[in-house]
Amino acid sequence: MACQRNRCFNDCSNKGICLPMKLLAQRASRQYDLPWDSLKIWGCLCDSGYRGPDCSEKECVSYNDPLGGFGNESGRDCSGRGTCNYATGLCDCFSGFYGDGCENYTIFE
Repeated sequence: MACQRNRCFNDCSNKGICLPMKLLAQRASRQYDLPWDSLKIWGCLCDSGYRGPDCSEKECVSYNDPLGGFGNESGRDCSGRGTCNYATGLCDCFSGFYGDGCENYTIFE
């Protein structure tokens, strides 16, 4: 039983495709050919705008950090200036920041 193929959880929520680790690695410009499970363990490759182990989470809009810090280019949600609600795909911006992706800020004097 231990050598059976696994299926993708929740069939990738119909928002992605289910692929073996070998092919997921190739799509990420990596190699995963030698391990015995390279064609036995499967995972989701999510459609654009979705993420998570079963592609059920909505991604939030993100831009470069408006203050020049680590933002979207560093993989941070909501421009690094808020938190993403993955159920709705909307940013909850930190105090002083606003916009769809928290890309704007208020100047305090």
